[in-house]
Formats: sequence, structure tokens, C-alpha cells
Amino acid sequence: MPILISALDKSSPIQLCEQLLEKITLMISQGILKPGTRLPSCRKLAAQMAISNNTVVSAYQNLIARGMVESRPRRGYFVHHQLLRTELASEFFPANEQQKITRLFELLKPVIHPSLSQTIQRPENWAEYPFPFVCNQMDMARFPLTDWRTCCYKVLDSHHATQISCDYRYSDCKELVEQIRTRILPQRGVIANENEILITSGATQALYLISNLFGSQKNKIAVEDPCYPDARNIFDQFFGGITPIGLDNEGMLIDEQLSSCQLAYITPNHQFPTSIRMSVSRRRQLLDYAKLHKLVIIEDDYDGETDFDTKIEPALRSQQGGDQVIYIGSLSKSHSPGLRVGYMVASPDFINEARALRGMMIRHLPPLIQVATAQFIRQGYHDALLSKLRRIYKRRSKVASRALSQYFSDMQRSHGSGGTNFMITAPAHIDLTELGKYALDLGVVIENINPCFNQSSHGKNKFRLGVSAISTKKIVPGIKRLREAYEKLYHESIQV
Repeated sequence: MPILISALDKSSPIQLCEQLLEKITLMISQGILKPGTRLPSCRKLAAQMAISNNTVVSAYQNLIARGMVESRPRRGYFVHHQLLRTELASEFFPANEQQKITRLFELLKPVIHPSLSQTIQRPENWAEYPFPFVCNQMDMARFPLTDWRTCCYKVLDSHHATQISCDYRYSDCKELVEQIRTRILPQRGVIANENEILITSGATQALYLISNLFGSQKNKIAVEDPCYPDARNIFDQFFGGITPIGLDNEGMLIDEQLSSCQLAYITPNHQFPTSIRMSVSRRRQLLDYAKLHKLVIIEDDYDGETDFDTKIEPALRSQQGGDQVIYIGSLSKSHSPGLRVGYMVASPDFINEARALRGMMIRHLPPLIQVATAQFIRQGYHDALLSKLRRIYKRRSKVASRALSQYFSDMQRSHGSGGTNFMITAPAHIDLTELGKYALDLGVVIENINPCFNQSSHGKNKFRLGVSAISTKKIVPGIKRLREAYEKLYHESIQV
């Protein structure tokens, strides 16, 4: 592998040999040059750096003396194969020289601090835990790897070469749009033309595009309280205000708080995170209000595809007055969250601007992913997968519901029909904030939902549990272990 080393400062009082020595040492200490890596020959490096051959030889000899480089007869110089990179920084660089890094925020202060936003946390390796009760994630043991591999092989042949290697500019794969239009959306009652559909990198990008186009200090957006925290974090960067609106057992309340808002973000199929399904009458009330007050509704149908309730309500976008609804869907809950295939449905004028804005960000999703996903849907693999997942999720949901009734009978449980998530609420005096960390040590992954609430303290006695990513046989022992963790951690509170 060619190695390009930045130029030496020939006006510096520090000798060129020492400068070269420091640069190579830094590259080794940072893992850029790994043990066993072959270094450029003295002649080649000297020509590259416009320095003498002797300077390079001297630097290499110093590195050999330090045990960082080894010389192999008739082969050249190599980073020492037994070198421990973790020891290098402290050994070869004094503490006051290890931090010679210009920090950009010392030069120019950032306008926003997204890293400070609160969101639901889970271990990156959650799937490796014995009892992963994470929400809205797929059990990878159920991922149809053989079918997906078949689709990928087919689009990698010469017939599809142009499709997967060319730049679509700001367009999408026409076949994928057609499959979503004719196979995916009708399952939610949504009828759309091609110019009303935009492929996005997951639902999150759709929310970001909407916020970019409508966000201003004059516009306010209403959100459910509690709500999906990632959405609220995005809205907070763009809108002049966010109005949290409470819930009852029929969904988000339609009251005077909406009068100051130009948009409303809702999750009507299964409210995030309570899983409440918005009632038919409340849906009609919301659409009528939107029509009367020119309110734009953002409908996040994040798990509509995997809903196993045969009486599932069609999307708001499909109903009378739904032309004021921006519909967001994705294949993350069914196909795979890692592929980041989402879509947005709205009026052509909005989609046209959203497409141009997306083009400034990523142009389009990778063609290989788009074409393969279109094949996956067209050949019936996606429908077969949904059928399987719905059966599995229905069984898991029943098992979890019974287990929670047995082991957490002293707590309230919120669970929407046809969904895989449960919100558990303990008595108000019990703070469950530490339960997630304690349960993690016992191999149980649950989700703390404090970030979902406008006032995080309102979520202190709650947690969320999902069964989409855990095998059925592990649900009961996992919930039992969670109860044991709860009783050990909150023994005194339980007695109150």
C-alpha cells in the first residue's frame, strides 16, 4: 500500500531526520501503520520527500533502535511485528506533545450542539445479550439472508450493471418507486402517483427534509407528549417552537394548543412510546381540524407493515382530508434496519423540493440497495417475510403479555393491539432510571424512555420493553430475570 507522508519543514531548526522520525512514529502510534506493514524503501521515500537518502536511513535506524521497526534482509523495512500500539503514545511522545491538535470549536463556535440531545440509549452490541428486549428492531435470525443474497446476485449481473453503477442524479430507481407505489402503500390504504413518492435514507432523513423545508422561527410544530425523541431533536434545530400535547387512551388530544402550530407530528398506528392506537373518531377529529385550520400533519407510520392486528386502521394519508398529510414509512421494521430504505408520500410540489434538498445531502440512496430492494419486493420475498413476521410477532406478543401479567402485575402496562412494544409504569414514588443499567449486568436489555417526555422526570417511573428482536423461548425467562433485578434494586421502595 503506498504511504504518503506530509512534507517536512525545511526552515525549521529541528533536523529533517527528527521530523521524519516523529511523523512515522505518530502514524504507527495511531494505528495507521500497523505491525507488519512494509515501509517505503529509503530511495523511494527520499525521492517523495525531496530529502537525502542518508536522512531516511538515519530515521529508519532510529526506529529500529527504538524497537518500532525491523529490517528484513533483501525485503526492506517493516513496522515491528510484535509492536503494541497502545504503549507507543506514552513511550515516545511526552504528555505535553501528545495533544498538538487544533480544536475547530476553539476557532469558531458551533451554532448548534446535536451531541447534547437526549435520545433512547441501548448498547451497540445489544443483539449479543441473552435477553434483548429492544423495541422496533428485527430478530436477525429471521432475516431472509438467502433471498436477499439471491436478489443481490441478480442485480450484479451485466444486465443491471448500468442501473447499479450510474449516478441517478436526484432521481430514484423507478422500479423501487413502482414497487412501493403498487405493493407497499396499498397495504396501508395509500394511493399515490410516482411524483408523490420520494425514497429516503430511513424515516429520520424524511423528518430532516421536512424540517428543512418548513422550519423557521415563525413556524411551530406540535408533538405528542411523550414522543419519538429523535424527531423532537430534529424539530428543535429548525422550528421556532415545539408544543408538547398530551395523550389519552384515544391518542393525541385535539385542543386549543394546536391553534398556535402550523404542523403536527404524530404516530397514530402505535403511538411512540406508549403504543396507543389513535381511535377512528380521534383521527377524523384531527383531519377535520387540519382542514379547517390549514394544519400540515406529519404521519410517521413506523411499524404499520408489521402490525399483525387484522383490524388495523388505514393510514391518515389514505382518508378524506389526507392530502394535508405527509406520510412517512420505511422498510426498517420489516426488511432490515441496516439498509436504511425509507419513503415519503406527499403532494408533488413538496416532493419536488424535498428531492432537490435530498440531492444536496446524499443525491440518492445507493443504486445497488434500491435495485436489489425492488427485486426483493417484486419477487414476493417481502410479502412472504411480512407474513412470517406477523405470525411470529403475534405469538411473541401473547407470550410477553402473559409473562408481564404474572411478573409485573403490580404495574400498569400499555400495549397497542398488533404491536410488539410494551410500556411499563411503576407506582409514582418508584424511580426506574437505574433499572436499565442494573438489568444490563444480568443480560437483560430494556429501554429507559425518559428522553421521550417533554419533562424527562415524567418518565422516571417507566420503561419500555419490545419483543421483535428476542426469540419466543427467551421471553418468559427474560421477564422473570428482569423482575428479579427490579426487586433486588428497589426492595425498599416496593415495601412503601
